[in-house]
Amino acid sequence: ELAARYGLRAVVLTCGARGSHVVTTDDASYLATPRVKVVDTVGAGDSFTASFTAALLRGRTLRAAHALAVDVSAWVCTRAGAMPRLPEEFLRRAEEE
Repeated sequence: ELAARYGLRAVVLTCGARGSHVVTTDDASYLATPRVKVVDTVGAGDSFTASFTAALLRGRTLRAAHALAVDVSAWVCTRAGAMPRLPEEFLRRAEEE
């Protein structure tokens, strides 16, 4: 309903430890948040948005972008501070076909 009302192609809802949802007019995806030892949640939402957007801009599917965003934001929560250096694995996943 929200997407139709505002002419959006997708709606993304992050719920912290309760997972996240991506909904389009013809698809919906829910992913649970991986269990991690949380050190700091600063930057988790920003890293979700950035990795999700980067993956989509590189041609990844919506579901692949969602999965990457969930994993990156969970990893960010295991580090102190807002700008930890991402492991190469995440950068490669954003580039994969």
